[in-house]
Amino acid sequence: MQKRTEGLKGIYITMTFLFAFWGCGGGEKILKPQGARSDVFTEARNSNPPPKGTISLEIRASVKTPTSEHYLLEFKNPPEVKEGYPYELDIDGQEIIWREKGKLEKTPISGEQGRLPEGGEGIRYVLDRTIFLAPGPHHIVFGLPVDDFYTEVKVSLKEDESHVLEFRPIYAMGRRGYRTFFHGVMRSEIFLGGARIK
Repeated sequence: MQKRTEGLKGIYITMTFLFAFWGCGGGEKILKPQGARSDVFTEARNSNPPPKGTISLEIRASVKTPTSEHYLLEFKNPPEVKEGYPYELDIDGQEIIWREKGKLEKTPISGEQGRLPEGGEGIRYVLDRTIFLAPGPHHIVFGLPVDDFYTEVKVSLKEDESHVLEFRPIYAMGRRGYRTFFHGVMRSEIFLGGARIK
């Protein structure tokens, strides 16, 4: 009985390790933001300068997705993006969802370095929005609800400066051993002012 118990413990430990290992290979699992505040930031309109006591923060992201024909071939339902591809942002508890219209994009599948992650025919969704908020430290959660992907980062924004925060997607790996937008977003790289911070 003791040997059997030890054997079961060994199996449990092995399975726990494997689940942890597999989990590390997927996208970040951040608790979905539940924004309840409304006093953290305001969205910029036109080209107005930041109100006194605030600075501007430009949010950039670009995601490519398959066309609807791809989902027919895969016998899958395409994501619901008729009103625009959703980008979700939460800063210090204030949440906003932007929906961006897409454009058909055809690019070479391969380049000098081999297969290109965004090569091929797909729909490009570009986010470029500016918000006003107070300088100082902020906790930011950025999400792609279509891929159930969320990532978080803490930044400190300096006074009397404008800032650009950019999220660059890293697509999932296909069975053939290369990354492609056909498999969705797995994680992202985050840049502030052109310098990578995550």
